[in-house]
Amino acid sequence: MASHLPFDTHLAEQKVKTLVNAQLKSILKRERLAVSGVKAAMQARITDREPRLFHVNPVMRPIFKDSPFYTILQPLTPVQECKAIVREATRDTIECKITFKPDVADKLASDPSIRVMIFCASEPISHFSKLDIAFPHQVEIKVNLDEVKANLRGLKNRPGSTRPADITNLLRKRANYENSMSLTYALTHKKFYFIVNLVKQHSVEELVAKLKSGKTISKDQVIREMVSKAQDSDVQATGAIISLKCPLSTLRIDVPCRSTICTHNQCFDASSFLQLQEQAPTWTCPVCNKTVNFEALQVDRYMDDILQSTPGSVDQVTVEPDGKWSRISGGDSSPRSRQDSSGDDEDLIEIKDAPRFTAVKKEVTTGSGFMRTPPTSSREQSIISSAPPPSAGAKRSTSAVIDLTSDDDEEDIRRRSKRPALPAYPATPTYPSTENGRAQLGGSSFGFRGTPNYVPRGYPLQ
Repeated sequence: MASHLPFDTHLAEQKVKTLVNAQLKSILKRERLAVSGVKAAMQARITDREPRLFHVNPVMRPIFKDSPFYTILQPLTPVQECKAIVREATRDTIECKITFKPDVADKLASDPSIRVMIFCASEPISHFSKLDIAFPHQVEIKVNLDEVKANLRGLKNRPGSTRPADITNLLRKRANYENSMSLTYALTHKKFYFIVNLVKQHSVEELVAKLKSGKTISKDQVIREMVSKAQDSDVQATGAIISLKCPLSTLRIDVPCRSTICTHNQCFDASSFLQLQEQAPTWTCPVCNKTVNFEALQVDRYMDDILQSTPGSVDQVTVEPDGKWSRISGGDSSPRSRQDSSGDDEDLIEIKDAPRFTAVKKEVTTGSGFMRTPPTSSREQSIISSAPPPSAGAKRSTSAVIDLTSDDDEEDIRRRSKRPALPAYPATPTYPSTENGRAQLGGSSFGFRGTPNYVPRGYPLQ
């Protein structure tokens, strides 16, 4: 009966590669084939001449990992195979029909929690391992010519973070009606298998209610664990601050829960955690990053008692090693806040000498309106008020300068003499004509060119 099953060359090559030389020669001898040559030649000989050893069951269905958000009820289509495509600019399309029986159509019409989802996984597929949801990297799904708008990739470098594609709203939920579906993909180095299933969806509120009614971490158990850790001679136990806010939503925790495999007392909100897992199922603890599952989540009654005993304005409590807890004062007494407030006070400048400031301002306004910039040392200690700007055509006068840093009895600052301007010398000088060894005066061409009445050094005057 095995001879009627289809043969998969790729799977045959993968299985032959796992055999050692002794196993290869044994198979070749049994089939009366040559046993000489290198290992690759013997592998190729077995793959070509012995297909009966490598048949694939066409009805083998992939087994997916369980999820608390849905329960698979029944398949709606057979398993479809997406072959590997390694060449660029090449794509393939798989088409199938989705037909509902009358009882399935009635469930879809009456119960909104009954959904139709596409499940997909990559090879290898076996009956002994459960698979994560995984679609080809480049894929497009259309149902009744409408494109499916869903995240089919999940989180980067996080296998298992992809959800099945919900296509319920694109289907016509009538009995015996053929809904068309097409899956187009490209650039896949391995095979993918997809199937359309009818599932029962579970909401976050339903899962939170299930946590509340299930097993819980009792208050006495938490206190016993704290006391046991405090009695350890190798560990010096001190009071710890526990936040009453969820590390995911940063809001006050409503239903405190944590995994039973976690060793910390910090909890997170059950609703916020499940909402995040519904969008991208990573299933890691937001406090310690350990891998958790829904079955290991339990409500912490010790944390719930603290939440019920404190008002909504309290965000943190101090927990002692013996299990007793106390509120943290509402005033912000952290060192950082005190340092920030003191730093703000240093930036404030208070002017106490108000009459002197008024007198300076009056002195400036009653003057001629001109003001000289004081020296740098005096500028740092003086206060200069706004004065009316000088007119555009006015020329600064030395006698009209007011020094705000000096008193009336101080001497006036002497004005520095200006440095005489030097003439611009030409590149080639011209020398004056001389008569009887003396220079002649009075010509515009006398001296350097362009500088009349200039006598170079060394020439005597007449």
